[in-house]
Amino acid sequence: MLNFLIFTASTAFSQEPEVSSKWGMSGFDTQETRIMVGLVGEFWSDPSIIEVYKASEVFVDLSLRYRFHQHFSVGAQIGLIDLSGNNNKSNLQIIPTVLHANVLFGNERVEPFIGIGLSMVHFLETSPSTTIAGTKIGMDFRSGFRIKTNLVQKQQHPSVQMGPKQMDVEVHIGQRFHQIFGFGAGEGFNLSALRLGVGLNTRF
Repeated sequence: MLNFLIFTASTAFSQEPEVSSKWGMSGFDTQETRIMVGLVGEFWSDPSIIEVYKASEVFVDLSLRYRFHQHFSVGAQIGLIDLSGNNNKSNLQIIPTVLHANVLFGNERVEPFIGIGLSMVHFLETSPSTTIAGTKIGMDFRSGFRIKTNLVQKQQHPSVQMGPKQMDVEVHIGQRFHQIFGFGAGEGFNLSALRLGVGLNTRF
């Protein structure tokens, strides 16, 4: 009987790390690729954009991220905005791109985050009289959270390592600065913008 109790206790303790690993790894053991497709709304303050075109626009946004640590990730984000003004005589295309680093909190069910990044916005304006193109460089700050859904179920079989393992709903708010402390200032548009976004984030 004593030998049986010792065996049972040792088996229970030996299985403890296995149970905890079910909920994810820690530190640099965490390696994860993430793809998000969502909608982002940008709100501008430049009078020349507001008067000729509009003050805001909603567009499709694509993000690719790599989580290399339990609490850190890096990524890239891109979108396309197409505006018409002056009775369709003028056109403004804006391509906002961001290279960002993020600090992650929480757990696999709820993941708050904050991030900072390098913003590069390419623009092309065409009108009957002129064509102007350029790139504005600035800073991007953001915060938000991700909530796990049941849309994707993680494969439990140890031999199956490919494919999506989790899908989250992401909500974030951010601010892009293009003329902060003179950085990125110059002629042309001030493309600083308040950004609100929501999307589906898939983890691989």
